Amino acid sequence: MSRSYKIRIPIEVLLSNDRLDKLGSFSMPFDVMQILPADQMQELLKKSLLAAGCSESGDEIAVPCRKGETALIDVVNRTLRLRIEVPKEYETSVYEEVISSVNEQIANALTKGEQIGGKMGQHADRLVAAEMAPRLRDLAMDARKVLNAALKETYREAIKTKASQIGNVTNISESSEGGSTRIRIEVAV
Repeated sequence: MSRSYKIRIPIEVLLSNDRLDKLGSFSMPFDVMQILPADQMQELLKKSLLAAGCSESGDEIAVPCRKGETALIDVVNRTLRLRIEVPKEYETSVYEEVISSVNEQIANALTKGEQIGGKMGQHADRLVAAEMAPRLRDLAMDARKVLNAALKETYREAIKTKASQIGNVTNISESSEGGSTRIRIEVAV
């Protein structure tokens, strides 16, 4: 009777860099209503995101995330880019009769900078994808909440600015009900 052993395999010998990149990242576009010219809307959105606790990261805005996660908002191209760290190792069970040949395959793959093909790679791909998908989904939902709140504030400020261009704003009132916000602006022309 043979015994099963748990072994750890470096993920790079099972999955290609392209596949690892696809498993660990996601990008989604978002729309911005053009209440004001595009450059003004971008500046208002940037200010709203920074006020919400985000930080500048080059030309993008970084949303606060857990360790190993990144959410970047490109306000110019209206894109939310997400990235999570891919596990460094893959753990699997191997029977003692084949453990030496598996170790040899791993050593050869590491030496040559290649991936192990076959069922082991396919199985690792399925399991890693199943682990990463919910993490990316959760990150997307968290980042989208921050973005949606900033967009709401951006629209609020843009509407006030637009109204002031029409005439003298005499009164502003806001009310929220359900998922809707109503802004009433009185302008003396």
